[in-house]
Amino acid sequence: MYSVYGKSFQMNHSPSTFTLTQATNDLLNKCDLPASLTIERCADLLAMSMTSFRRKLAQEETSYKLIQSKFLNELCVKALLTKHSKIDDLAVKLGYSERATFERAFRQKFGVTPSQFRELSLLGNEQSSHKKLIEIAENMPPMSGSCQQLLREKEQDNLDLERVVAIVSKDAIFSARIMGLASKAIYGRTPKNLEEAISRNIGVGTVVNFALVYAMKDSLQDHVEQRVINQYSEAFFLAPKLFKSIRKSLTVNIKFDITLIEQVLVFALLGVFLLSHKSAYKNELMLRSLQGIDDLSTLNNHIRESMGISIFSSSSLMLSLWHIDANVVKQLNHLEKVSQLRAKSSAQDELVFFMLSCLYFSAAGHDDFSVLAQKAQLLNIEGFAEIKAQLF
Repeated sequence: MYSVYGKSFQMNHSPSTFTLTQATNDLLNKCDLPASLTIERCADLLAMSMTSFRRKLAQEETSYKLIQSKFLNELCVKALLTKHSKIDDLAVKLGYSERATFERAFRQKFGVTPSQFRELSLLGNEQSSHKKLIEIAENMPPMSGSCQQLLREKEQDNLDLERVVAIVSKDAIFSARIMGLASKAIYGRTPKNLEEAISRNIGVGTVVNFALVYAMKDSLQDHVEQRVINQYSEAFFLAPKLFKSIRKSLTVNIKFDITLIEQVLVFALLGVFLLSHKSAYKNELMLRSLQGIDDLSTLNNHIRESMGISIFSSSSLMLSLWHIDANVVKQLNHLEKVSQLRAKSSAQDELVFFMLSCLYFSAAGHDDFSVLAQKAQLLNIEGFAEIKAQLF
């Protein structure tokens, strides 16, 4: 039994499932003023020294600042999903001296007031929103012929450099796109021809992944804001280079299924396109959420609660309907379970979540990478500042 500012409560976790992160979240959840709960007070309530508290949180690859920041962000958007919480009370909980100050800060991030955001959250219901998203996904136009051919050849294990070049060269638009991507500085020297672009700069497997991204982009360009389409596509194209840079920068040995994880990184956030579709009942809520929520986990939880389907699940839906590799869908479903604490997270999962957070952060146009830099340090990634400067 613990007491926080005069309020007594008991931990909700059994010893078998207990982690210090969960205990810290419990303290914040039971606190009337979570924004004012200091790290010193939190350590004291858990009967730990500050040194031990920090060290044990670092062993769980987090920190008190990260936990509290994420908690307050989730508290903010979750409270606006219903009419039950008063905005004045929410402002105080989040550490603002008055409602007006909170409203200004919220509007600056989200582009709307807390009351307007709540109205967007309450439009329709989960069931109708989910049903509409499935309808949109089922009626997406077919992918291009070259993309279909690449996927067929991949399923039959017939893809090699010569075959990929032959398929891509017959599609003038896709060929130009691949040459354009391969000519960017992050891919090295400018290629002389398509074969060099694929073999040296991009890679056979990556070209197939990019073909699918372009197919999605082309299918949805008239139905999703151009800004969203362009910014998120650019992030997806950065995924393979980010993955390679992170692998090189790790100071610990983590075994990856490189082909699978690259696909997951390229495809995991495709659901943003579906959720932002102009025909979706809550597309305006999605756009405002993308603008204002800078933590991917918070965004994913928020969308799940308000729309009945998360970003990862939306991506899985789109990939399944286009009959993309079942292993990718399976991995996305695993990440969804981990994000809901229904499956145990591995070291690989934590790094995948981190890389997806980097891609989301870049696509959403957020510019303060300090929280991600701190997380990179906890995940034993060296030189994150150089990676950020090169890619973002």
